[in-house]
Parts: sequence; structure tokens; C-alpha cells
Amino acid sequence: MDRTSDAGPRTVAVFGSCITRDCFNSRFNPDYKDTYRCDLLQNQMSLLSLMSDPVLEAWQPTRVMSEYDLWNVRTEFSKEFLDKVVRLQPDYLVVDFFGDAHFGCVRLPDGRFLTDNRWKVRHTDLYRRLRDEGRLEQVRGRENPDAYFELWSQALDRFAEFVGEHLPRSRVVVHHGHHTGWLDLPDRPQPVPLRGRARSERRLHKIDVDAANALWSRLDARAVEVLGAASIDLTGERFPTYDDHPWGPFYVHYPDDYYQRFLAELHKIVVANEGSASPRMVAEIESGTRSTLQRELRSRTAQRDEIDYRFGELEEEAARLRDRVARLERTPWRRAVSRLRRRRPFRAS
Repeated sequence: MDRTSDAGPRTVAVFGSCITRDCFNSRFNPDYKDTYRCDLLQNQMSLLSLMSDPVLEAWQPTRVMSEYDLWNVRTEFSKEFLDKVVRLQPDYLVVDFFGDAHFGCVRLPDGRFLTDNRWKVRHTDLYRRLRDEGRLEQVRGRENPDAYFELWSQALDRFAEFVGEHLPRSRVVVHHGHHTGWLDLPDRPQPVPLRGRARSERRLHKIDVDAANALWSRLDARAVEVLGAASIDLTGERFPTYDDHPWGPFYVHYPDDYYQRFLAELHKIVVANEGSASPRMVAEIESGTRSTLQRELRSRTAQRDEIDYRFGELEEEAARLRDRVARLERTPWRRAVSRLRRRRPFRAS
């Protein structure tokens, strides 16, 4: 890409989910707009859905939806992201495949696909009618990963052809995703399993985390290969969710330093792509790496303090037991029992 580091913010389009969208949110990265302008988002959509024909039938929500939810459903049905990303011609197109790994799809009678989004798409009269009539086929990767991967790969090939033809200047970045199975609690030195925690269970849909992550990893690897994409892959590190996350604890709601790390990794891709970096980008690369190290250090320090505390408790308990034994040794009946034990057993003649 032919541009200099002071040419203004890079334009970014996101096809993905909150794991990517929140990296371009001032709540998590306050100064991201100095470097990036996120002008287009498609949220929680399966690639199978994106690359199938639009669903133009009329629909209505079956429950109260916010404007944001209505926008999610409308863009899911219309597939308008494809037209908009061509008009935008973003410097960077960042994709993640949460929609496929977490939801899967439903296939309509004529072969079109919709993301089987239980929060939004399912709450439309069109979905409900087709489901009740038995005319929706669920297509889920966790239950049948090979069949899903084959269908998805066909959609990926069409997407790669689309990008090559219509977005020749856009650098594609695959954001590798994962579902965390861990929850960080302020009173625990180490993360605990996410499932089984009362507060977190209220909104936590049960999924097979290992199966979902295996599929997600497979999709990411194939996308990097087919698209010739750059990668941001933090899945080798543990990023637990936490109760006070702004959107609540969930499989893909990570600690704040995750989003800082993402931005630092994106900066590195930009530097490699453009051959230069602003002082702010250099500082944020250093800060992003340091933020995770600081969280790990706090965790290890808390773990050490917990071990020291437990060891102190054990020492106190051992001292109490030694004192109790000493008191028992001094009691008259204890001395009498000891003498009886030392005597030779009585034998009848």
C-alpha cells in the first residue's frame, strides 16, 4: 500500500463480531480514532449467509427490538455489506468467523442461508413461520464439522473471488477467535471455570467450547490460506471473561488488555504493509504488549499471595495440633493408657 504514516487514519471495515468490533470502541481503546476509522461493520453474520442470495421477503420482529437489533437483522437478510464495502474500499478488511463457529446457519427451502442467530434472527416472523412449517434446515459446524467446513469453504472461495475482483487495494486481516472457558473473579487468584458460576450462568448459553474452538481454528487457518490474509492470533494465551465486562461475562467478552493487544498487533501489520509507523503506533505496540504482561503479573502475584496465606493457615493449624497433642500427653488417663500398652499381654495357663 502506497501511503505514509502521517496520511491520516486508515479506513477499516469489519466483518465479524464484538471480538473485533470492540477493538474499535473508545471504551476499550480510547485513542484508536487517531489511527483508524472504522466506517463499516457487519455483525455476527455467517460467511455462508453473506455469500448466499439476499432474503427479500417481508419480515417483522416477534418481540421488541432495539434499533441496533433491527439493523442487525436487516443487514443479515439484505447482505448489503458486500455493496457497502465495495463503495468504501477500506484500507483494511478485518474478518472474524464468530457467526459460523458459534451460531451456524439455517438453510431455507430454496438453498439460501441465514445465520441461526438466537438473539436476533430467530425473533422474526419469517424465521418462526418457516421453522414451524418444518422448512428450515439447521446447519451446525459443532455437530457435523466436516460437512459444515465443506459448505463454508465453498462460500470462502466465492468471498476470495469477490475480494480479489472488487477490493484490490484492501489488506485482509483474519482475526483468529476463540471461546474462553474461564472467568476472572476479584476474590480468586486464578480464573475459574466459566460454567457453574451463578452470576454468569444467567445469560450463558451452553455450548461445547472445545468443539466450537476446533471448528473456529479450522476456519481461520483456511481463510488465511485462501485469502492470502494477515493474521492476528492471540488464541495461544488465556484471556478469561469477567463479571464486570461492559456487555457481561460471555465466551467472547475478553479482558480489556485483549483489545489493546489486538490494536498493537494490527499496528504491526500496518507497519509491515506500509513500511512506516507513527510515534503513536510505536508507543501503542509497546503498551499493548505490556498490558497483558501486567495482567499476568498481577495474577501471579495474587496466586503467590494466596499460596502464602494458605501456607500460613496450615502452619497455624499444625501449631494448634501440636499443642493439643502435648496437652493430651499430660493428662493422667493418657499416661495410664501408655503404661497398659507397654505391658506384656496376659496369657491363660
